[in-house]
Amino acid sequence: MEEYEVYKPNKPKGFFLDPRTKILFMIFITTIMSVGYKDILVSLISAIVAIALLLSNKQFKISFIYGGLFTLAIMAHFTKDMYTLPTLINTISVLLNALILRLFPIFMLGYYVVMSTKTSEFIAAMVKWKIPNAFIIPTAVAFRFIPTLKEEHNSIKTAMKMRGIGFKNKKAWKNPSLYLEYVTIPLIVSIAKIGDELSAAAISRGLGALKKRTTVVKVKFTIYDLLILLFSIAFTGLFLYRRG
Repeated sequence: MEEYEVYKPNKPKGFFLDPRTKILFMIFITTIMSVGYKDILVSLISAIVAIALLLSNKQFKISFIYGGLFTLAIMAHFTKDMYTLPTLINTISVLLNALILRLFPIFMLGYYVVMSTKTSEFIAAMVKWKIPNAFIIPTAVAFRFIPTLKEEHNSIKTAMKMRGIGFKNKKAWKNPSLYLEYVTIPLIVSIAKIGDELSAAAISRGLGALKKRTTVVKVKFTIYDLLILLFSIAFTGLFLYRRG
């Protein structure tokens, strides 16, 4: 008789945060940024931490993009009095600068939470928190939905390139609405199918069961979660000191 090994989930290597720590830390940074967005040092520290977390998850491209835009916003903030721009351009520049300094650290951290957290890890963490299934199921579907939607969008772009459709093609510039149609219509159809498939997958894993659900995924706090806690305490102290 053939023997089968019991499935054991891979143990995380290197820097790894508990999903609960990620969620609480994101709420913490969002609260700090909402209250202290005018403090450039608070925005800078939040952005550096968010970029460091993205780099720890090997998301180098998005780290470079977010980091570059945030650096430009910081430079514009400190050099805004050195030159005079037309009123309209100056207004747009100030608005964009304020949005980047205030919202980009939150966006970066949110992107990290979504892309670094597996659905099974998120569900296991929420079960430990004793969160009701009415919240867990749709949130778990949303967590998986974003990466799946990104994959679908890349597949559509690849299929378009095979047919010579894209912004590098002169025909696309002559009729840009047609290019958007080729992207949006397949994407809308895919969104409806992806939502149904992910919901069915979540329920088939026992999320809709009335009894207590078991899982092979183990989530627990580690030394890295303690470091995030210590940083949060120190950051709160710095924030209160600068406001006082």
